[in-house]
Amino acid sequence: MKKLGFKGRLLYFTPRGYVELLRKQMDYAGMRGEFAVKFIGFSFFFSIFLSIVIMFDLFVMGWGTLGVIIGIAIGAISIVIVHTSVILIADSRAEEIEKVLPDALQLMSANVRAGMTVDKAIWLAARPEFGILEEEIKRVGAKTVGGKSVKVALSEMSERIKSDILEKTIRLIIEGMESGGELAHLLEEIANNVRVTQSLRKEIKASVMTYSIFILFAAVLGAPMLFAISVFFVDVMGKLWSPALLGGIEATGGVAGPGSFLAKASGPQITVDQLFWFAIASLSLTTFFGSLIIGLIQSGKEKNGLKFIPLLMTGAIGIFLLARFVIQMLLGGLFAF
Repeated sequence: MKKLGFKGRLLYFTPRGYVELLRKQMDYAGMRGEFAVKFIGFSFFFSIFLSIVIMFDLFVMGWGTLGVIIGIAIGAISIVIVHTSVILIADSRAEEIEKVLPDALQLMSANVRAGMTVDKAIWLAARPEFGILEEEIKRVGAKTVGGKSVKVALSEMSERIKSDILEKTIRLIIEGMESGGELAHLLEEIANNVRVTQSLRKEIKASVMTYSIFILFAAVLGAPMLFAISVFFVDVMGKLWSPALLGGIEATGGVAGPGSFLAKASGPQITVDQLFWFAIASLSLTTFFGSLIIGLIQSGKEKNGLKFIPLLMTGAIGIFLLARFVIQMLLGGLFAF
């Protein structure tokens, strides 16, 4: 038996629930064998190590309980990032297979019409231009040569790929084989239906593009600009109500002058730093949920919007910092007290 090494042995100390959950998604993503074993154990203990290091550093720096909470949160976030990355790889793999699936079905149909048996027709449908689907078709052919029935081999293929279209296609093929119908005609009809489904998806995605653009504009451009103006406004108002400035106005304005009015008024109750960090947190939450909504609008699945989160969050915060700098440069001289 081959030794797994240090990374592989980490799997034995990893919680079973985490192993089963991540291993299933890694099967969908095409990550199997020794690499999957090492990756699961290493990713879990790396997250724990990262959490402990951050907790220790923040605790030494005097953050206390808050540092412990932040460390645990970062460790949990790293686990979520790993799991989400694997899910996105699995979905991307399924999309690649769905793109070439109609062509593969047409080729299988042509092979069946040429008089080949079903297993041979499937085996000869493996073409390099099909990419990932070629590997899966060859795996099905190898299993049939090894003694498994075509139905079982095809069913196992649908279990390795997270695609509803492929699962329904294989189910129809198996039902057609069991009923003894004309398989070549069935394959052609399935290929046509898959193409129609893909065309409808593209049309729906194009029709709702306006909503996605609106969300992008509001989250990445509108909100950062408004927050930048708000921070500058609070900064200016804080300077206007500063004790030094009010004292100077009172000394020159008299009792009934503007100094008495400003002295009775109250300045902003929040500081610039508080509003700045509130803006960062608000932009982060806005872009997070905005990305999920975009994924839901475009594909019907919120998780497909997770890949937009880093780009949108970075863009929104970057525009906020840039807008704040530009406003300070253009208008800061007008309010220099």
